[in-house]
Amino acid sequence: MEAPDWFQSPAQPFRPGAFWFWHHIPGKAEIAARLAEIARSGLGTIMIQARLGLPLGDYLSPAFLDAYRLACDEAGRLGLAIEIYDEYNWMSGHGGGRTVEGADHLRERHLFWLTVPVRRGSAQATFGDIRSPWLEFLGDEGLRWCYEGAAPLWDEWEIAAAAGHGPDGRFRDLTSRAGIVAADDVSCAVDIPADTDASVTVFVAARCRSSRLVNYLMPEAAQRFAEKVYRPLLAATNADAKGFFFDHPYAGFYHWQGMHGDVGNSLLWDKRLPALLGGEPLALQLAALIGDVGPATAAMRTRFFRAYSDRLHEAFFGTLRAWCDKHGVAFSGHELLTHVGTWGLHDGLTGIDPRSMPGVDYFGVDRYRSATSVDAADYHPQLAARLGDSVARANGRARCTLEQYSTGREAGMAGTAGQWGLTLERLRAQTIRHTLQGARRVVLHALYLTDGFAPGERSGANPRFDFAPGFNFEPWWQDAPSVLDELARLSAFLEDGEPIRPVALLYPLDTIRAEGPASDCGRHFGLWAEALTLSGIGFDIVDESGLADARIFDGELLLPSGRYAALILPAVSTLAEPRTATIIAEFATAGGRLIGSGSLPRQTRETGLDKALAAAFAGLPLRHVDEPDYETVASFLRAAFPVPPARFEHGPTFAAAARVDGGMRLALFNDQPERRIVRLSLPDGPVDLLRWHPETGAVSPFAYGLSGAVRFEVAAHALLCIGTRPGSGADPQPATAPMSDLPPPVPLPDGWTFSAGGPFQPIRTDRGWERQGFETFAGTGVYRREIELPPLDAGGNWNLVCPGLAGTAECLVGGAVTGRHVAGEAAFALPGAGRVVVELRVRNTAANRYYPGTSYESGAGQPSGLTDAPRLEVRTVGDIRILTS
Repeated sequence: MEAPDWFQSPAQPFRPGAFWFWHHIPGKAEIAARLAEIARSGLGTIMIQARLGLPLGDYLSPAFLDAYRLACDEAGRLGLAIEIYDEYNWMSGHGGGRTVEGADHLRERHLFWLTVPVRRGSAQATFGDIRSPWLEFLGDEGLRWCYEGAAPLWDEWEIAAAAGHGPDGRFRDLTSRAGIVAADDVSCAVDIPADTDASVTVFVAARCRSSRLVNYLMPEAAQRFAEKVYRPLLAATNADAKGFFFDHPYAGFYHWQGMHGDVGNSLLWDKRLPALLGGEPLALQLAALIGDVGPATAAMRTRFFRAYSDRLHEAFFGTLRAWCDKHGVAFSGHELLTHVGTWGLHDGLTGIDPRSMPGVDYFGVDRYRSATSVDAADYHPQLAARLGDSVARANGRARCTLEQYSTGREAGMAGTAGQWGLTLERLRAQTIRHTLQGARRVVLHALYLTDGFAPGERSGANPRFDFAPGFNFEPWWQDAPSVLDELARLSAFLEDGEPIRPVALLYPLDTIRAEGPASDCGRHFGLWAEALTLSGIGFDIVDESGLADARIFDGELLLPSGRYAALILPAVSTLAEPRTATIIAEFATAGGRLIGSGSLPRQTRETGLDKALAAAFAGLPLRHVDEPDYETVASFLRAAFPVPPARFEHGPTFAAAARVDGGMRLALFNDQPERRIVRLSLPDGPVDLLRWHPETGAVSPFAYGLSGAVRFEVAAHALLCIGTRPGSGADPQPATAPMSDLPPPVPLPDGWTFSAGGPFQPIRTDRGWERQGFETFAGTGVYRREIELPPLDAGGNWNLVCPGLAGTAECLVGGAVTGRHVAGEAAFALPGAGRVVVELRVRNTAANRYYPGTSYESGAGQPSGLTDAPRLEVRTVGDIRILTS
């Protein structure tokens, strides 16, 4: 069949992109060479990013902008799109210090608090030892990047509020009595007369005079950032950039001696913020943030954090979006996601209170973007792509860009050590999972200008350990184009149609605001999201602002993002408004499936504790799980929901399904290392199946005349894309089976020779080359052997099967390539019969080159090449086999 052009050659929006790290200003020849490599790789978009290795003074210098302009011109000539990464290193807003240079009032300003006892009629509070663990983990290099003088120094101390705590439990506003009695660069002392109080909580604000970071509450900071950074970078692209990309604006996250309460780090502060809060006295509102002040505590917290986050979003994102709109460019990027690398909402970047930063209200942030972007870490299943797709759909778009970066945590190393041991198989599996969960494109973090220097792992300025790998320095990178093409075709295949997602999972925003990251809701949310994903049950994450405007029809919730037959409340104790409770009740009583775990709603932002609300939920037809774990939730879901369009009989199911043109498009991925059986649930037939081949761009008839449940056996790491259409009237497709009476496998353990660029020499096949004198070799190792192929009857052919092959590989017979291996079982078809010379060209990772001699060395090199004896085996069935129909 003729495959459509949009599938054969996907457009740029579906092609993966990459950050291009500049650790120095490249010259013309270096730019041309690197961009030629990038263009050959199959990437669609490049984002140039200045990193810590680049001297701070070079950023946005005339030489930097000249090189940037040259790179953009060359990228355009090669058909690559340029998106503007908007910062030096990351944490958008500071412009490498240019935003606050000459504008000290824009430097970050923070709110701190202490509770101290009253003794002899007064209370004394001393603020000191203020530090940022978030920046300290980056080491001296990180501190020099963010602070002039490599340390936080403070001035402009001021008292924001003081609240007295009486013996009767009541609060008094003591702000007018409090006074600063001493202050310097690192500390501040406050005295508060308080005759009748047992203790006093005092809140002080100060500006970090040495910080290059900005106060995100001030629109003028974003405006100056746009003028100092956005304007020159856009000019350097000749206004030809697709858009700007911001990278998690930072909010301080300071700790200090005596810090306590229900907020996990300092808050940004601006004198104009109290005017936006309204309601109760400021002293009482601030006291409610860090402790219990009575029945209205949750309501005051949620109102404060709503006003605070709304101000952050409008001041920073709103200002930059307006600038981008004025200049005709798109605006995207991602905020700091505390779930990065995990399922639980607060299990990724721990030690951060997400309420303090420009984030938490992910649906709110997304309203300022032209396109949605999210962040993902390491190479295991996680939440990011589904959340990104969900917030995009809630705001009238669909799908997202996903930044994929690597840390050393998966290998037990320091985060910035990265993963030079990353294989192309793992990268492919992760990017496929992301795409099935809602990513339109993946942006790789990152390509390098240079592979740095040895050993130097403790220097943050060493490119070699700047969240490695630099993909273009991995030996297997030359095999990546086929994977990037496959990924682009998968993305194009999933673009159209109405996703089949019958479940809505509520994002518990106001519960987080009321209870913080220690709340059960983040953990419960992660359990439901993981179990839904791995069970193959389609779902969207919905926010309360969308739910409050939902319509109910025929037992389904109708939202802009989709239609849902079930709604899950993950330990939701607090809602924004009573209207939401009314919608949920109407849905449940109309026949919709309402599911909850842990706490049920008992209060709202508007009313505080509400006994009538709690009683209403207690009386609803609701299926409830008290204290869930993963197995409990997964079993519950399998019993509560019919079989989805596709589900593997054992292990996780990664799949995406959509209704398209009266039929269905279905993509599923066996991300396990063994063949598995999948069940497809088809409508009453007859139904014909077309197979779309993302690895080649072809479309072919696959099966015909099917109906109901069909079982297939799917090869390890196989990606299957299927389209359905009304049956053609042909007889049902029979089950397929291997030929019987096949000749036995022929072991080939001996007789192999090997070259790592030098002369060929004998080598064993029961262990990798790293254990046979090539400990630090990273590149293409070549194995050779003469093989006698016995003649075969028609219907089968010999395959060279290489169990335990570590790396990517291509197989050549007589100098002609007969097969390639990236993922799954390594089996190469061998043509004809008789004596042939087989050559295997195997590419490992760069780990054995870069980690030896550093503190990251594990002692044994990463396995490379053949690690188990190859064998000859006759194969008669491809990667998919129909078992029952």
